[in-house]
Amino acid sequence: MRRAVAVIGALTTSLVACGDDSADPPVQGGLDDGALGGSARTLVLARTQLTERPQGRLVWAADETRLEPRETIAHRHELSFVYVRHGSLSLGGAGRRKSLGVGDGAAVDPSLRHRHEGGSEAAVFWEVRLARPGSPPPPGARRVFESEALEGIPSPAEASLIEVTVPPRGGRTTVHTHPGPEFIYELDGRIEYENAIVGVRDIGPGGAEGLPPGTAVQKRNPFAEPASFLSLFLVDPDRPFAPMASF
Repeated sequence: MRRAVAVIGALTTSLVACGDDSADPPVQGGLDDGALGGSARTLVLARTQLTERPQGRLVWAADETRLEPRETIAHRHELSFVYVRHGSLSLGGAGRRKSLGVGDGAAVDPSLRHRHEGGSEAAVFWEVRLARPGSPPPPGARRVFESEALEGIPSPAEASLIEVTVPPRGGRTTVHTHPGPEFIYELDGRIEYENAIVGVRDIGPGGAEGLPPGTAVQKRNPFAEPASFLSLFLVDPDRPFAPMASF
């Protein structure tokens, strides 16, 4: 299924007139298939700009909602990413609309009133919000994960939701750093995760790790099955995304 890079917002150019489902523009700025180096594959699901850093402590909080056939949910909240886990839905706001299927993602700008519209079958989606610690899920949703408080968020920042796949039996990223905090959530398979603060840990489905800017990190897969995880980034757009480093 085609993956979508979408931003819903008054100033975005990723989506055009309401009902237009044309292809999105290519991603610029180094977030390509080899962005993390090594044999890992990276797929940018969504990204947007955070021009001003919200005050206070912030976390990534992911909540899962089931959307019944033809059901519509309309609300507004903090900057968020939508990630579809099952079925398909239409995401609309500011006169724009985007169809999303399984594995697709989109970014929703802060305080934009937007709609999640179900199709002919039930859909399940996550909203991953840049929220205050302990912020409750929306009505009818369940909490999937909440990160530790994010350290060193740059201002301005580029916010990105990326899916990373590490091939089995020796697949790996390079050892690298990022110019902003990263948080990962394991979807499938297992990886060896190493950073300069915690050392080496095995992470399986549902496992999560975060790290502050400038911390050396590597993900490896010595196991027999491919592994995939979501990465959430808030990085300085004027600095290299993943410069090489060492432990």
